[in-house]
Formats: sequence, structure tokens, C-alpha cells
Amino acid sequence: MHAESSIIESIRTFFLTCPFLHDGRVNVDYLGEEMSYSIDPLPCDPVIQKYVDGGKKKQYQFAICSKEVYDEDARVNIENSGFYQGLQEWLEESSDNGELPELANEKQHATAVETLNSGYLYDAEANLATYRIECRLIYEQEA
Repeated sequence: MHAESSIIESIRTFFLTCPFLHDGRVNVDYLGEEMSYSIDPLPCDPVIQKYVDGGKKKQYQFAICSKEVYDEDARVNIENSGFYQGLQEWLEESSDNGELPELANEKQHATAVETLNSGYLYDAEANLATYRIECRLIYEQEA
């Protein structure tokens, strides 16, 4: 199994436990034409730090994206922004409590999941908008 695919699958499985994801439908690199969620890998330098024993502190950056109802009604758009605030708080709480993705590779151990920015409106069409929040998984890679 390719290491990257197992990490993204671990992240997806982790997000399926999130109480804020309404229907539990979480795709990878795909947002449909109606309300849905996607985890999209982002380019980054995976190595944060190298250790003398050959191990590494690494990161895997990704964006959580969603298609949400969007219109001129401020209440709808405030609710969409509130979703991302709640998601950010859930990630912080999960990370603080040690509730992290379980990585398939036994030499990799997740140490944190954190947001890199707050959720924001990424793209808007007629009555649907794409929102996203960029995150990263930090993990230790044994030699």
C-alpha cells in the first residue's frame, strides 16, 4: 500500500467520527454538485525535522472542503461559517485529548492535527458555495 494513500485514508476515517459532518459522506479529492464534504491533499514539504537516529517529524497537509447552501440570507452564511468554527474547535479538542488518526504504517505515529487557517468561502455559484479550511497532520516517522 502506498504510504500517502494510507495516510489520507486514516485522515478520512478520523473525520468520519466528527459530529459536525451531517451525513457522514466524506470524499477524497471530490466535491459533488450538491452538499458534500471532501478531504483534498495539499502540496507541502513533508519533512519538518530530521533526527540523528534517522527518524523524522513529518506533516501531511490537506483541506477540508464542503459544498453548502449559499444565498443572500445572512443566517445561512453565518451557519456555514459557524460549521467551520465548530470543526476547528473539534480538531483542537481531539488533538489535545490525544484522539488522533490511527496510521496504518506501524512506524508512523500521529502527534497532532491542527488547522492552518480558519474556514473561508473559497468559491460561490448560484445557490451553492465551496468552503474550505486547511489543516495538517503531524506525525513521527521512525527510522
